[in-house]
Amino acid sequence: MRLFHALQPVVYWQQLGLTLISLVVLALGVFLEVNSRTLVMAGEGIAAAVSLRTHRPFGTMKVRCDLAMVVGAVALVLLGAHSLIGVREGTVLSAILTGRLVNGITTYFPRLTAWVQD
Repeated sequence: MRLFHALQPVVYWQQLGLTLISLVVLALGVFLEVNSRTLVMAGEGIAAAVSLRTHRPFGTMKVRCDLAMVVGAVALVLLGAHSLIGVREGTVLSAILTGRLVNGITTYFPRLTAWVQD
């Protein structure tokens, strides 16, 4: 936090740009987490289990699982608060793009995948 405390974007396009940069970093972290074959967080664990069972790429299943969780979050917040709170563009972008970026890293950097899995 100390490293980025001075970085406070106020214009919407700056906020969106930083969100997209953070999604790339997040996708790299998810890629490393899942391909290292160690313990994974619950969200990635569900996607990994579904991917393993259905023989589909992890990133594809991650997008589907993340979108299902976003839909569930929207339903719960609408039932509880009767208004949309806490789910905005960043949440939807994260659900749609993270898995696709993981698929891209896996496809375009096969040597990195092999290195992480060894």
